[in-house]
Amino acid sequence: MDTYMRKFQALGPLIAEICGFAGTPGLSLGVLHHGKVTHQANFGLRDVNSQAAPDENTSFVVGSLTKAITAAMVAIMVEDGKLAWNTQLRDVLQDFHRDARDPAVNITITDLLSHRTGLPSYDSLWLLSDNRIPIHRADAAPLLGHVPIAADLRTEFIYNNIAYEVLGQVIEKVSGTDYFSFLKERILNPLGMERTFYTDWPSNATNVAKAYYALHNASAYPIPPPLYGKDVLIGAAGGIRSSVSDLLTLYRALIDAANTQIEGHEPIIPHNPLRQLNYILQGKISLPLSTVREASYASGWLRLQLPSPMGLGGDHGPGIDPMLGKGLPSRLGFFHQGNIPGFTSFAAVFPETSSAVVVLTNSLGLTDSPRLVGQLLIEELFGNAINATDYSEYAKVNARESAATMSNVEKELIRHRTVYQPLHPLSEYVGKYYNLIGNFFIEIQELNGGLAISFMGTDRDRFDLEPYQCNSFFWVASHDEMAQRARYTTSPKEFYIIKFGHINIEAGSDTDSDSDFDVINGLWWKHEFTLQGKGEFFRKSKQEGQRSFSRYEGQLPLVARP
Repeated sequence: MDTYMRKFQALGPLIAEICGFAGTPGLSLGVLHHGKVTHQANFGLRDVNSQAAPDENTSFVVGSLTKAITAAMVAIMVEDGKLAWNTQLRDVLQDFHRDARDPAVNITITDLLSHRTGLPSYDSLWLLSDNRIPIHRADAAPLLGHVPIAADLRTEFIYNNIAYEVLGQVIEKVSGTDYFSFLKERILNPLGMERTFYTDWPSNATNVAKAYYALHNASAYPIPPPLYGKDVLIGAAGGIRSSVSDLLTLYRALIDAANTQIEGHEPIIPHNPLRQLNYILQGKISLPLSTVREASYASGWLRLQLPSPMGLGGDHGPGIDPMLGKGLPSRLGFFHQGNIPGFTSFAAVFPETSSAVVVLTNSLGLTDSPRLVGQLLIEELFGNAINATDYSEYAKVNARESAATMSNVEKELIRHRTVYQPLHPLSEYVGKYYNLIGNFFIEIQELNGGLAISFMGTDRDRFDLEPYQCNSFFWVASHDEMAQRARYTTSPKEFYIIKFGHINIEAGSDTDSDSDFDVINGLWWKHEFTLQGKGEFFRKSKQEGQRSFSRYEGQLPLVARP
């Protein structure tokens, strides 16, 4: 193991360089091989203000690494006979409704676990500035029942955070206890995971990573913690807090359970709580990756046959994006990443060699430092040659381009701009516009001689509007302004365009921004790009009915600061 340790330690300068390009203040990593912890290392600061460094027990928000834990909890319930993999959601949560003719009404537990529901997540509605979540947890199942179909059931991989929130509620409904209590009783306590928490840290916790967002110059800007507080939405999709040491313990148990239940090996961990690994690790839906090898999504895990590109199907940016495992014999692994303003993470598990890699960071950086560092560790683990120049150059170029994204979006919007004055008096645009389910509104205000848009009526989500084309407007901000509000900067220009128009609700026809109309009674916002068309329609509320139209007005939950 000393040989491995020396090799991993030699990666230190390159890892530190990647963190510098990304604007990652703190990073913790760990490597498991042949069932034993081979290497752990820590870089930078978990708390910039106090200059405190992270260690293997520092708790980070792990983001979507939570999904595999939620899947493991569902598997325990299946093993207990309280659920079946083909149990339909509507049979558990009665507030999930879709038209009887809609195939999505038959969504099962497996469909939710594997992102094959064909339904979009509507992420832009549930996450606002400063990591505030405006939608109540009770609306998760109704929202899933409301969203339009993006693809036929079980035909395409469409990542869906709301689906995992609903799974968390299924666990609570069937078990009769809350999510974290079930997690502690059935997984954390049996495995001795003492540094893992759910949507909160204990009041006396001290070894906790603070949340940051990288500014354009790669400096770290402090932001409120994400997915924080009791009964917060999306907790079962990304709200677990954990440490490198705890996650290595968990993945060691997962590997042992997989080898025991699938390969018939003798168990190493007595009373291992993890169950149904033969089903959990099966590929359920193909991933849109450019590879001739296997690339599928299992239940909370990506199932990839190396060599393979990484990620969930999109480009990672310009430059040379190193392919994982190039030049090595084919090898099956299970992967996932986590990404939420303030924290990013990466995990990989290789049951055949009882190996695992974990990388946790406390920033949404300019480049994906956890994935790059994770790839470096995997290449070193299996003896592959590493081109340090490729990794360094990719991190540098990708960081530079990421920092310029908002500037490029603004240039594109200005380039396509055709009007400079609104076609209607400003007062005709002013009002509150609600989605059809009535749990989210966009407010248009007359401000400083122009118009401003405010999401859910909050000052922190207010942006000036500029005329764009006919009856459409755009809003935009700099990278640093978005970062300081903890808002993503990865959306294309269409995300920032608001189109006003008129829709005849009774006739089902609409008049969009390219036509003439007398009365503005709605707007379209393309916040979800798995759907075709010009976006979701938000209906303008009548002045006298605004107070009763939405039960959420004036009730936007605030983010607590620990």
